Amino acid sequence: MSELKGTWSGTFNQYSHDINGSFPVKLTIDAISGAEFTGAMEWPSFDGTRTKVKGMVDGPLIKWTETEYLKGDDAVLGGLYVARFSADNEIAGDWMDPKHTITPKGPRYGTRGADFVLKKE
Repeated sequence: MSELKGTWSGTFNQYSHDINGSFPVKLTIDAISGAEFTGAMEWPSFDGTRTKVKGMVDGPLIKWTETEYLKGDDAVLGGLYVARFSADNEIAGDWMDPKHTITPKGPRYGTRGADFVLKKE
């Protein structure tokens, strides 16, 4: 868990909500308690929109969702990010579109709306 704490940056490749594009994104995990964590995501392309993040580690999976806006409002709240370590200091996964049914307990998480790769800074 402790290796998750810190700032992760990379690219979010979206193909849902009538958007087809790649956007820089930054995930900062600042607090960890047991298997749960909190932090924020920053979207520089969307006027610096920032969102609050709440997540958990579930076996090999790292799951989180954006729960509220801290600045701006140009992100989709309620989507489920499902990632795993793809290399040392790198996580990769999918973002499940909240306009479809999502059950964080799985095994199906909803409909993929994007994929991403984040590297620890």
